Amino acid sequence: MKILGVDIGGTNIDCVVYDGEFSYIDTFSTEKNIQNLNSILNELVEEHRIDAIGAGIALWIKEGKPLHAPNLPLIPELSFSIPLFLENDANCFAIFSHHIFRFPNIFAVTVGTGVGSGIIINGELYRGNGLAGEVGHVVVGGDEECHCGGRGHLESKFGGWALKKKYGRDVRDLMKDRQFFYNTEEFRSFCRQIANVVTVLDPHAVVFGGRIGMNLDKEKLKECVCSELMSPFSPIIEILDDELAVSKGACIMADKRLKEK
Repeated sequence: MKILGVDIGGTNIDCVVYDGEFSYIDTFSTEKNIQNLNSILNELVEEHRIDAIGAGIALWIKEGKPLHAPNLPLIPELSFSIPLFLENDANCFAIFSHHIFRFPNIFAVTVGTGVGSGIIINGELYRGNGLAGEVGHVVVGGDEECHCGGRGHLESKFGGWALKKKYGRDVRDLMKDRQFFYNTEEFRSFCRQIANVVTVLDPHAVVFGGRIGMNLDKEKLKECVCSELMSPFSPIIEILDDELAVSKGACIMADKRLKEK
């Protein structure tokens, strides 16, 4: 059984194949290739003799229906002759976080173009009524317009697009100025909201990833998040340093759903 795992993010589309082991295939620009996604993936399906596709997508999904993709251009209807399983990209990241770290309860946070999160409870993905984990769209104050249409959301302060808009620099370049970056109000606001979720969920661990999140300083995160928590709360802080975490999580998700059929 071969599964194609696809991460359809706001900036990149990452593809891996899973047959018990993960193999990297390719990365495409979302902006340039999103409208040709069917043909690109069908070519990969044929070339690698794929049996099913798992796709983690920066999309709100409820009751199996796509609702809104704040950081994506218009997405074509995906159509394949083999099974296709869709899941929110941050949920796929949470699934892979559990696969790697094995903590029973995890709050998994991705920072890339936007800010997303997924929740693992007792080893299983928690969806709530379908949209659980949208920490990027909690209101933190201010009047910045978010790509989703709301205002004052966490993503409109700490998402990659928001930081680049405010500071006019590539975010990973901005992060090299450590003395500045880790003392910004944006970073403190981000940590404060993570601490708020920790207070509600009390997870064993908080796992950070995404192309920006995986480059955050683990000790700075721990120091800042814990400074906002009451002393009994002491989650383990982990960084999942893998740009392909979402596409790999999509493989695991698809594999599990196939076995449940």
